[in-house]
Amino acid sequence: MRTLSCAEVGRFNEAVLLVHRTRSAEEFSSHLLGAMRKVLSADICVVDWYGFQGLDVRTVYDPMDAVPAAVNASLHAHAHQNPVYEQCRGSVGAISDFLSRKQWHLTDLYAQGFSQVDQEDGLVLDMSLRKDCRLSLIGSRGKRGFTANERGLLALLEPHVREVFSRLQVQQRLARSLGEDASLEDVPLSMREREVLRWLAEGKTNAEIAFLLEISPGTVKKHLENIYAKLGVENRHAAALVAVRLRL
Repeated sequence: MRTLSCAEVGRFNEAVLLVHRTRSAEEFSSHLLGAMRKVLSADICVVDWYGFQGLDVRTVYDPMDAVPAAVNASLHAHAHQNPVYEQCRGSVGAISDFLSRKQWHLTDLYAQGFSQVDQEDGLVLDMSLRKDCRLSLIGSRGKRGFTANERGLLALLEPHVREVFSRLQVQQRLARSLGEDASLEDVPLSMREREVLRWLAEGKTNAEIAFLLEISPGTVKKHLENIYAKLGVENRHAAALVAVRLRL
C-alpha cells in the first residue's frame, strides 16, 4: 500500500466510525456497505453473510436494486468459481489477480452473474468470524483492477468488523439469557467489577480507576480480565460498549 493521502485517511476514519456506530445486527450490513463506499471506488458493494443469526437477509447490495433476484441466485450458485475464495481465504484479493479476461469470461459466474449487471472485476475481503459464520465484503466494477490503497484500506477494516461482530454476539447472548430489557444489574458481576466497568465506560484508564477505587492497577487489571470473560468480550472498548447497551 502506498502512502495514503489526507483525503484517504479521512475517509478511512469515517468508515471505521461508521462500523463502530453499529448497535444491532439489523443495521450492521448497511453500516458495512457505507464503510466500503468510503474506501472503495465500486459500482456495486455487497455484504454476504453465511451463518449469522438474527439477519433476515443473507446478501445485501448497494445500490439495493443493482442485482435482480435471478442474477443473485446465479452469483451464489457459481460462487465457487470465484478464485479469491480459494486463493485468498481470510484476506483481500481481486478476481483479476488470478484469471485473465479470457479465462474469466469462460466461467458461469461471469456469464450468468457479473456480465448480467455489467461488472468486470470484484475485490473481496473474505473472513471467518466464527467456525459456523463467514462474511464477505465485495466491491465490483465495470473495469479490471483495484489500487493497492483500495486493497489495503479494505483489509484494515477487518479488525474493526471483527470487534463489532463480537460485541453483537455478546448482545445476542445477553438478550437470549436475560431478555431484551436486560440491565447491568442482570449480568453476574461482583459489586467491585460493576464499579470498575462503570469507570471504564467513562473512559478512565486503569491507573485512574485504581486511584478512584483506592486499589492497585494490578487489581484493576484482574477485575477487567474477569469482566471480559463474563461479558464474552476481548477488550475494554467492547466491554464499554456492552455497558452502554445495558444502560450503565
